[in-house]
Amino acid sequence: MKHRLLKIFIIILSNLSIAQGIKESQSLWEVYEPYTLQFVPSGLDTTVFLKGIILNPNSEPYQYESSAEYLVLKKDFNLRQFLIDNMNNYPHKSSGWDSLRVLDISWDKYFTDNYIKGFLGIESAIQGMDSVARFHPNRLERIVAVRLLSRIGKLDYFDFIKSCYLNGLDDNIDGFIVEYAKDNRFKAEVIELLSNTIRDSTDSYKISFAASSLSAIDKQYAITILEEKFKITTGKDRYYKYFVELERIDSEGQMLRSIYAIQNEQADSIKELFLPSFLSTTYVNIDPKYFSPYFINFFKQLINGGFNDYFALYSFNQFKPIPFDSLSLLTNNVDNMVALVDSISIYSWLGDITFSNELKNILTTAKTNLQNGDSLDCRVQVKAFQDLVDNVYKDSLNSDQRFVTIEGWKFLYWNAQYILDRLPEPPANPNLVVSLKNSLGNQIPASNVMYYEGSWKDAVNNGDGTFTVITTKPTVSIRMFYEYANQTVHNVPALNNTYTFTTVNAAVELRNSTGNLILTGDQGTVQYYAGAWRSFGTTVNGVVYKELLPINYSFRMTYEYVPLDKQQDISTNSTVTFSTVLCTVKVTKANGQPLPGASTKYYSGAWRDIGLTNANGEATKELLPKNLSFRATSGSVSQDKQQDIGVNNLVEIQLNVP
Repeated sequence: MKHRLLKIFIIILSNLSIAQGIKESQSLWEVYEPYTLQFVPSGLDTTVFLKGIILNPNSEPYQYESSAEYLVLKKDFNLRQFLIDNMNNYPHKSSGWDSLRVLDISWDKYFTDNYIKGFLGIESAIQGMDSVARFHPNRLERIVAVRLLSRIGKLDYFDFIKSCYLNGLDDNIDGFIVEYAKDNRFKAEVIELLSNTIRDSTDSYKISFAASSLSAIDKQYAITILEEKFKITTGKDRYYKYFVELERIDSEGQMLRSIYAIQNEQADSIKELFLPSFLSTTYVNIDPKYFSPYFINFFKQLINGGFNDYFALYSFNQFKPIPFDSLSLLTNNVDNMVALVDSISIYSWLGDITFSNELKNILTTAKTNLQNGDSLDCRVQVKAFQDLVDNVYKDSLNSDQRFVTIEGWKFLYWNAQYILDRLPEPPANPNLVVSLKNSLGNQIPASNVMYYEGSWKDAVNNGDGTFTVITTKPTVSIRMFYEYANQTVHNVPALNNTYTFTTVNAAVELRNSTGNLILTGDQGTVQYYAGAWRSFGTTVNGVVYKELLPINYSFRMTYEYVPLDKQQDISTNSTVTFSTVLCTVKVTKANGQPLPGASTKYYSGAWRDIGLTNANGEATKELLPKNLSFRATSGSVSQDKQQDIGVNNLVEIQLNVP
């Protein structure tokens, strides 16, 4: 009895020891979900049935392996103990063709036993898997065993792996040959094997595996070899075999590779392969330099050079710059915007140095506000920057030197928006909301709104065309800025109120001496004064229109090189009329008789032709009524005369000729 109790005690201690080992041992390798359990009959308890497969010496190896994987992954101690107690297969020796099947079955089950035991952290699995790696009759199972052993640092099978790799016996080797490169005994040979595959193979699949493996060992060397092949290969091979691989391991170098390939390919269909898609909004694993002004300029020049691929052109038209990193400093974002203004000026996407400086000054103010902790005022400035860019881009009729192309607009407008997206919104339920509408009642964006509270202060730009005045005063004075002019109103209630400024559709007319609109010939160029002379437009059929704030302006009409200024309050009369007079230059001889054929001119910046005198010695021209210098010439005789034709439109000049 004592011996039996001792035996039972020893067995209990042994089981506890095994249990402790299962609980505390670290897995040598992973075990994956079984690929099939379709062999389990419906209606039966799966666990019970699978335990029967383990116990059946004649079960199929694939069922045996799936059963073991299922049971061990249940994380049930009793099931795992069951496997340890019953997975004790040993490979049979072959004695001829009749026993080959028995040989394969026993080796496959032996592999499964050690596969499961290794997962449970049982050290003897290493020796068992070593036997599989050396003696299993199936080469694929040997490769799997070698792969598992390589993961725990047992690297004793390089000659076998090298032989399989060189003879192309199994592509799976690429996935773990990297492990052998961790051993200095094999590193150089592994690198040579992989690099030779990249250089010599024509199989895209093999090149891809070799590139991935070599990159894991020596990334820069892998890039160097791939780039060598990339540069000497052409067409689709250049793209699919090398460019795609380079994108996986060195995406930040792709922009320059794209340019190289496009410059060295002939067909548009091939060039298109190397162009990025700007349709994605994720920007994952794409070289950010594709979104730089440098590459966009390259793309634009490519199009101007005749490149004509529909999908590439559509993608290019959808281009938007990449948003700022959400973790980046806002002050750095503003600094980047300042640099961007200079950058796009280089490509002539933004014109006029004064305009460029104006934009940078706004950003400088925004940065100062941000550094002072005033994010709302910073938002006001960034929105003013965005609105100015937008207005100049859309104002195609403005004849001054300022301009922004579509490319410049995209970079400046959207980068400004990315900053606005990170700044706080103006407070809800504002005291006073100020907006601007045109003469048709449509809301239009103002340049700025200010209000007076001890001094003039900027209202908060809400980003939707309206501005918010936040004040404790019951009434305020408000100043609206639009098209460089401003209009001020006083005593506006500031508590839960809205106030709307309205522009008028100012019309500037050019009429002749008979009162009719000048419909043909040279047209008049119109400017208005708001801090400086601003473009109003050019008359079409005698009239030009522009929405302006209803205040008093000076207007300038230039016709036939002659400028004439006029001041008018368009709030009371929105039609500004300029009228010419029929100027008549009469030239006579010394004896007072008419002199036909004489040349007549007037001076406005330069001498301008009126024409030759007729039989009555007269030449006529419609001119704006202004004090001008006139000249009559006959042969070598010339005479000048100054006269205000608004007072007297008949200019008489006598030449000392017979």
